[in-house]
Amino acid sequence: MEILIEIDRKAGSVYLLRDLIQERLGLSLSDYHGIGLIVNKLAGRVEQSRCKSFLEYYQLLKSGGAAADEEWRQVVAILAKSKSGFWRHTDAVRTLVDVALPQLLSTSPSEPLRIWSAACATGEEPLSIAMALKEAGWFERAQIEIHASDASYVAIESAIQGLYSEPRIRYPDVGLRDKYFTREQGGWRVVPGLQKLINWKVANLMIQNEVADLAQSHVIFCRNVFIYFTESAICKTLRLFARFMPAGAYLFSDSGDYFTSLVSSTDLFEPLSISGSGTWIRRDDKIRTLPGVHFA
Repeated sequence: MEILIEIDRKAGSVYLLRDLIQERLGLSLSDYHGIGLIVNKLAGRVEQSRCKSFLEYYQLLKSGGAAADEEWRQVVAILAKSKSGFWRHTDAVRTLVDVALPQLLSTSPSEPLRIWSAACATGEEPLSIAMALKEAGWFERAQIEIHASDASYVAIESAIQGLYSEPRIRYPDVGLRDKYFTREQGGWRVVPGLQKLINWKVANLMIQNEVADLAQSHVIFCRNVFIYFTESAICKTLRLFARFMPAGAYLFSDSGDYFTSLVSSTDLFEPLSISGSGTWIRRDDKIRTLPGVHFA
């Protein structure tokens, strides 16, 4: 296989595969790091698929059909960076609880409020959101649906299991941990009452059919995802979100000058003047008159 890899590298087959993966998954794979990642991570998968070269594997992924779909599932699982943690984005969650939900409920009091964690990895983000909403009493005040998705089926299977190792479940508030998790061999398991609040799904953000329904949400969390995407993939995803989000819906995403410039270039979202939260609202002229909403 090492000889075949070198032949494929020289022939440009690995670059073809890199470009295909970049297009399908949106991942930013530079020449040096991207090629190395593909060679190191996928060489074993090429062998398991009984392909004789990276070129043959590229052709398999391009072929369509059930075999290609299954192979893409494996590629995503291998390349996915399923890094997450509980309470990583406290500013954004606090903005959701204190600003977004009161405003959304005031404009659509009878409509179920949909929240989507768009790249949830192994589930820590949507579970943190659910805990925050329960602590604030939001489930008693409104109909709320929480949806969570990730491109990796392995990550979603782990989220559904809801078992987290000791280092991953460290909490500044031990009482909160003991309230929403039970200790068992191998770590801490999410209590059923919290787990049932989340609707889990495998979805690739680059594929419209997989995210169109999810994007019809009043709140979308998409944090620490776009740092792995190409610029064109970021803009494509933002336009896909905006196409299905209702006007005035909230997007919690990355911040910083680079991302702000990209979002502004789409002319689809308005930034809110909430420090550190990376909060945006789906653009609509009417939202500028809403009470309690202050734009940057």
